[in-house]
This record gives sequence, structure tokens and C-alpha cells, in this order.
Amino acid sequence: MAYQTFYVITDWQNLPSQKTALNRTNLLHLENGVKEADIRIVQLDASKLSMEIANTLVKSVNVDTKTGVITVTKLNGAIETYDLDIERVVTNFDVTDEGVIILTLADGTEKSVDIAKFINTFKSSATIAFSMTDREVTARIIDGSVTMDKLDPTIQSEFRQYMIEAQNARDAALQYQKFAKRYTIGDSEFEGSETDNAKYYYEGTKQAAETTVTNAAAAARDAETATSQAAIATSKATNAAASANSAAADAQTASEKASTATSQATLASQKAQEAASSERTATTKAADALDSANDAKRYAVGGVVAEDAQDNAKYYYEQSQILKNQIDAAASLVVPQFFIDLETGALMSDKKAQGMRFWLEDGAFYGEVGSEEMEVTA
Repeated sequence: MAYQTFYVITDWQNLPSQKTALNRTNLLHLENGVKEADIRIVQLDASKLSMEIANTLVKSVNVDTKTGVITVTKLNGAIETYDLDIERVVTNFDVTDEGVIILTLADGTEKSVDIAKFINTFKSSATIAFSMTDREVTARIIDGSVTMDKLDPTIQSEFRQYMIEAQNARDAALQYQKFAKRYTIGDSEFEGSETDNAKYYYEGTKQAAETTVTNAAAAARDAETATSQAAIATSKATNAAASANSAAADAQTASEKASTATSQATLASQKAQEAASSERTATTKAADALDSANDAKRYAVGGVVAEDAQDNAKYYYEQSQILKNQIDAAASLVVPQFFIDLETGALMSDKKAQGMRFWLEDGAFYGEVGSEEMEVTA
């Protein structure tokens, strides 16, 4: 801070004037002025530039424009020089066909610089493909090149879980398929199933039904024969009454025919009983075949009991198909490479997204799994 004037001189007057008497007031005024001057002298001495420092200050600077050497002379006479090496300044350059820059310096020497050292090389791989347009390098993921190990660990875990569940469902479906076969037509893996399946009981029922029909037809024929014989016997008896001479012979014949008719009637009754027994056997076999068919349906497609809605070969096949479709959908995801267009400032993508969609909303970038195809252009 610069000092300001502080002392006002006294207009001393000679005798006989009494205006400036040599008294306490005027003497204190003089003393205070001396004191203030003393204080300022001490302050100036404390804040003054020392000679030691002053001698290090620059006295003069000389620049040699030919050599580029700067000579600095200080107050104490010391001299320091600084060489700007202007002889190293590039005065000309040339580029060879091999991509090497030849720099010619001011002193005539030459320096070679390989441009390749300043160029970054981008090499495409089986997963990432690089391309350049107007000196803009863009990287994109090759469609179908993303393998499981490139996915997020969470997605990998989900896919592996789906695969395990699909395999378990497949194994269960195969197991139920075996059971369906076992109860439908039999399977050598199941002991005794060759005589305990729907096909076996169906064939037995069919054969029993055919036997029943055959026996019934035979019984009908026997009954018809008995009726015919009875009619003949009646006719003979009538003839016997009309002819006395041949009555004995005819009576004998009638008796024989009647006996034959009785025998045929008895046989017809036996055949009818056998037919009834065959019918009961056929009914039993048909019931067994129906039970086996229901078991086969229960393990094949369900719908027999309430518990088999999600415990049959068809259900596990459908679940396996759903899991397969989910895995196929995840494998077909195509995630584009996003970048900022430096000229327009717009958000761009290098290709359309498949299986996912992305959008900008209120300055935030969103994405979700979907079936749409889209390309971000703004």
C-alpha cells in the first residue's frame, strides 16, 4: 500500500509573535512527525528488495536469430544462454510411396518417420466385424456369432436351467412313452406286459366275440335242425295215423326222430350255454381292455384322472417344445452396435435389432425383449 502524506508543517513565527510559542503542543506535534517517519523508515527497510535478490534479476536479453541462442545478462553480471535449436526446425517434408515421411531440418539433416506407427489396426474376428466409412470406424456383432460364453452370466444360468429342465422333460417324456407302449402293445423291458396290454386284451376280446358268434350260429343251426326234425316227426305221426299198416314202422321211425330231435334240442341248449359263457368272457376281456386303454391314454395324453393333466407324454413333449422355442428365440437375438453420429449428434445403430426393441424416452435409453425388428436412427 502506498504511503500518504501525514505531517503538516508548523508556520513558525519569530518574536514578538506569540502564535507559535515553543510549548508542549507544538513540540509534541514535532515529536509525532519524527515518530511516524521513523516507523515508515523501518517498514521500508523491512520490505525493500535485497541486493542479493536484485542481482539475480535480468538486466538485458539478447536473441541471435541465426542460431536461435538467447543470451540473458543479470544485474550481477552473470550470463545465461538458452539454445532454441532452431536448426532442428522442419523446413520441408516429403512422403514416400512406402508411407514414410521424410522431414528436412533447418541444418539440412533429414529424419524419417513411418506413418504406420500412427495408424491403429482393427482386425475383424468371427464375432466382431469392423468397417470404416468416411474415416469413421464402426464395430458390429456378426449375426449368429454370439456363443453361450459371451452372454451375461445371469442369462447363461437361465439358459442352462432351461436346458436342464428340457432334458428332464425329455427323459420323463421318454419314460412315459415307454409306459404308454407297455400298456398299449407291450414292451420287452416290462416282464409280463406281452399278455397285459390293450392290444392283447383287444385281440382276446375280438377272438372271444368271434367264438361267441360262431357258437351262437351253430346253436341256431342245431335248433333249426331240431325244429325240422320235430316237424318231420309230426308229419310221420300224422302219416302213421292215416296208415294203419305202416303204423308200427312209422311209429318206430317217429320215436327215433323224436329221440333225435330231443338230442338235437339238448345239444342246442348246450351250445346256447357255451355261447352265454363266451359272451361273459368277452365282456370281462372287453372291460380289461378298456382299463388298459385308459391306462395307455392316461400316460400318453392324459384326460383320464384329474392328476394326469400335467403328468403324461403329451404334456412333457409340449413343455419340451416350449423350452426349445425359448432357447431358439434367445439364440436368434441380434443386438446392434450403437454409436453417436459426430456430425448430427444423433444416436445411431449399425443394423436392425432382432428379438429386442430399444427406444429413447425423456433422455433415457431403454431396451426390452420383443418380436419387433427396429433400427435406431435418432
